[in-house]
Amino acid sequence: MKIIIIGTYIPRRCGIATFTNDLYKSLVTNSDETVHVLAISDGKQMPYPMEVKRVIDQFNPADYLKSAEWINQHYDLCIIQHEFGIFGGESGVYINQLVEALEIPLITNFHTILDHPTQQQEINIVHLAKKSSQITVMSKKSTQILIDVYHLNPDKIVYIPHGVPEFSLSQFQAKEKLGLLNKKILLSFGFLGRGKGYETAIEAVSKIEDTDFLYIILGTTHPNVLKQEGEDYRDELIQHVEALQIKDKVKFINQFAQDDLLKTYLSACDMYVSPYPNANQISSGTLSFAMGAGAAILSTPYWYAVDLLSDGRGILFDFKDANALAKAIKELLANPSLLANYRKKAHDMGQTMTWKSLGLKHLDLSKKVVLDSSIVNSNPSQELLDLSWQKKILKLNLNKSKDITTADPKV
Repeated sequence: MKIIIIGTYIPRRCGIATFTNDLYKSLVTNSDETVHVLAISDGKQMPYPMEVKRVIDQFNPADYLKSAEWINQHYDLCIIQHEFGIFGGESGVYINQLVEALEIPLITNFHTILDHPTQQQEINIVHLAKKSSQITVMSKKSTQILIDVYHLNPDKIVYIPHGVPEFSLSQFQAKEKLGLLNKKILLSFGFLGRGKGYETAIEAVSKIEDTDFLYIILGTTHPNVLKQEGEDYRDELIQHVEALQIKDKVKFINQFAQDDLLKTYLSACDMYVSPYPNANQISSGTLSFAMGAGAAILSTPYWYAVDLLSDGRGILFDFKDANALAKAIKELLANPSLLANYRKKAHDMGQTMTWKSLGLKHLDLSKKVVLDSSIVNSNPSQELLDLSWQKKILKLNLNKSKDITTADPKV
């Protein structure tokens, strides 16, 4: 079996690129199947690794059709990592051209599922779903939204959690390596940008009196944010820390967290905070990684966190509620056995989410799809679009003045 994975790819710095790379490694590690990558490029020249056999210019619609022809000639299965912003056209509509021309079975992994999509976003999701033999999602909430909002057939939806790496360092070893042996560490990591709730976490830290406590914010500013406003947001956060007079309690590490560095910081931390200010966050690689590392997790109740932290695997606090977060941190600091209990629950859950084990699930699904590549076509009752949906799409297409191949390439 020859598999091609479509998505952004390392060394591009984005969450989808990291996920695609992890999926690739998990598939080749667990089998003798041939697995390659088709990378979506934003126009920058990248020194891609050898598994990348072709590159699509995100904003060139012709590239998508040419790539579909190439895929049909060389592969048995296509796996798409779908995120609206990584493909060209309105809400990433260009990928529909490639999918429409595919003659081999397709699995689509949805990274973002919106419960209030625009008309184009809704049509893009449904079109991809119809053309896919199977759909994979990383949260149970995603499944429910796809059924309730997009009217998809639940039989086509497979839940496979976000994978996490394996951690080899003990907490003592990691803290020693970072020179933080005497610190009680709260960590956040990921691209810095507005809308992630760092202000709430910093406000909560100002209420912590423990002199050994340290909040670490690890990560560079998001490339798109950097392009638009430079380091303005980071500077605002630093000024906020200075105004609260907690420079000794907050440490910014302006460094992209490659695998080893990230695993070291995650292994070292006692607690991890994910303070997103909005509910409609359907997946989070950072939260999954923290679970894999066995950190005591504190999070706002966004969709993915509610899923992952159920059954007492973490602590939820209200959106933008710095007082509630501070109270939870103080309780964990004052009660080492409680902290240890949350860490153990996270660790145990994390062991079920390693890429090694999830790679086997992705591989089994791939084999199933290739063996039965006509699931939808052979059984009309399994169609993902009912008649009302077909009419809705037809009406939209008739009203459009432009074909999707000439849509505005800005996203």
